[in-house]
Amino acid sequence: MDEIEHKPRWWLIVTAAVLAVLTLYYYTGSWIVVALFFAAFAVFVIRFAARTRAARSHVCIRCGAALNPNARSCPSCGSASWTIRN
Repeated sequence: MDEIEHKPRWWLIVTAAVLAVLTLYYYTGSWIVVALFFAAFAVFVIRFAARTRAARSHVCIRCGAALNPNARSCPSCGSASWTIRN
């Protein structure tokens, strides 16, 4: 089967943000609320981008070999000890 892609759909996010801005301005009549919304949205985007950029890798403590995150033991040395390297 095909694997499900977990890429963000930016066009959907931007469309939702525009609709949220229009709704916020319509109901509040305040550009300050709209600016606060954009600031919160920018924080979300920056946090999401920073989190996806830093890929964690699982490594064996004994020999340092790279491991599959679902591995139960190291294929190189057989050790069950592992750690996460940033």
